Amino acid sequence: MLDTALEQKISEATGVFAKDVGDWDVEMEIRPAPGVPPVHVKGTSTNRLIGGGRWLVIDHKADSGFEGHGIYGWDASTGKYTGVWVDSMQTCITKAEGTWDAATRTMTFVTTGTHGDKPIRYREITESREDGTRVYRNLIPMPNGEEFEMIHAVHRRKS
Repeated sequence: MLDTALEQKISEATGVFAKDVGDWDVEMEIRPAPGVPPVHVKGTSTNRLIGGGRWLVIDHKADSGFEGHGIYGWDASTGKYTGVWVDSMQTCITKAEGTWDAATRTMTFVTTGTHGDKPIRYREITESREDGTRVYRNLIPMPNGEEFEMIHAVHRRKS
């Protein structure tokens, strides 16, 4: 059993996930590479809390056949948000460590995994907007040091 102060801290940290719970329609624009026309994909995301509200579980499906599953929470030992993601296009479990900016309502994760036999590291940014939508951006580092937005997704709560 955790002490009361730590329980309170965990509850405050994971409380940020409550806004993400529910069923969402998702419109994605995927850019396979710089200069390549984007692919437009629609999908759905079902998000729920488990473990007394400590963990956000995400199940995502796209009309393209893509499926993904993630679990996100707050790691009391590091004082940071943490998560894992698996999907139908990867052969590894990606691991994420992140921060929440309450002022901008933005969660930023640095995610690591492998692509083939090469390590990958990229940023994932999700902004929760006042109108209830969420905007997700997947930013891949380029050899010149700039970031390339590979995925831009808008989540709208289903009515």
